[in-house]
Amino acid sequence: LMLRYDLTIVAEHDFRVRHCLLTKPGLDVANIRFAISHPQALSQCDNYLRARGITPKPTYDTAGSAKMISKQIKGEPGRAPPEGCTPDNTAAIASNLAGETFGLECKEEGIEDDDSNFTRFLLLGRQGV
Repeated sequence: LMLRYDLTIVAEHDFRVRHCLLTKPGLDVANIRFAISHPQALSQCDNYLRARGITPKPTYDTAGSAKMISKQIKGEPGRAPPEGCTPDNTAAIASNLAGETFGLECKEEGIEDDDSNFTRFLLLGRQGV
């Protein structure tokens, strides 16, 4: 993007990414067979999922995966989860805030494989500050 257009970095922010295993409230973690999330989040939690025999199923984003489970619990219309995934066998991998927003229970926080997991955000502009 910066090579194609005449842009400079105006500001940057490094954001610590902490993934949570979010489920329907009261669900026993032993019942979790699938984890849904954005492909990048699933790959960032690969060792965690493998160690527990949880099958990753990619979806369009992290918070959207939490919303998908929440809507299923409430019987509300929305995007259908991947095949075989129900609130009784599926966890979402997303932020704790997503869990709180959509009424899910955080079973474990910090499940990412790399504890120095950061996303770098850049603010680009045509002129420097």
